[in-house]
Amino acid sequence: MKDLMTDQTQPTLEQDQPQAHEQSFIERHNIHPIVFAIACLGIVFFLYQVIAGTITVIAMGEAKITRDNVFITRLLTMVGQLLFIFLPTVWFARLLSVRMASVFQWRVPSVRETIFGLLGLVWLQQIFQIYLFFQERIPLPDVVKKLLDPIKQMMEEMFRGLIGVESLPELAFVLLVVAFVPAVVEELLFRGVIQNTFERMVKPLWAAVITGAIFGLFHFNPFAVLPLIGLGCYFGILKMRSQSIILPMTAHFVNNALAVIVAYFGMDDEAIVGMGTEAEPTTSVVLIQLVMFVMFFALSFLAYLRATAESPEKGEQE
Repeated sequence: MKDLMTDQTQPTLEQDQPQAHEQSFIERHNIHPIVFAIACLGIVFFLYQVIAGTITVIAMGEAKITRDNVFITRLLTMVGQLLFIFLPTVWFARLLSVRMASVFQWRVPSVRETIFGLLGLVWLQQIFQIYLFFQERIPLPDVVKKLLDPIKQMMEEMFRGLIGVESLPELAFVLLVVAFVPAVVEELLFRGVIQNTFERMVKPLWAAVITGAIFGLFHFNPFAVLPLIGLGCYFGILKMRSQSIILPMTAHFVNNALAVIVAYFGMDDEAIVGMGTEAEPTTSVVLIQLVMFVMFFALSFLAYLRATAESPEKGEQE
């Protein structure tokens, strides 16, 4: 009787072990997840930042984005993302798992999940905008300021040149280049491959946070690194809770699209009440706005957590 119960309740070692043809590349070769993640990021960095970046600069003819070279710059940026981020990411996913669906989860989020997830993003954007408002006012030594100001100005001019549009058709193309394509390819890489890789070592929440930090650092923008890390962590939590890559893709697209639309309509200074006027808003006014946006974000995020918990396909991973 004891032997019979053991056979029924405990799988044999052979049954427990996946067959060789069912193992992924990293499982067959016993590659550590950290090594695999570093290799993936290193390959993408070299292909996109070095090779694609060099090709784009050569095609531009100069380091500055102008109306004469902005179209080729945008086109090469998009092609570079597809060739040097998207295609390698698909290859990485095949190395990571024999089932692509386990890396790229495509469950369609519920309407409530989507609404509260995107509302949380909107309030988070306002919080980060206020953070940057205060960061700008941190006094720096003159030596450091003289070193950083030209770099910051150059990055801002390149970004404005990339998203600056003069017509609705051009706006649509910029949304494709700056919002849609990055939302797809970057989320497949970070929330797909990288986050899934770290989930093999740590709890899902920690995997989301670690991936978010890498996401922020990978953008190489020292002037907005904390907001970028915060957004990356938020996208990771959206993916973790919804068990779908669709919602972080949607949030990523909305985040980038809003930046383009805000610039198109000249609303950059209206994110903080009082900006753009002759009298700059006082610290107390901005702090009141910060508290208000933090409360709105907390309410939206809690509603999102409840929506995922109540979903027929529960988003929470234990």
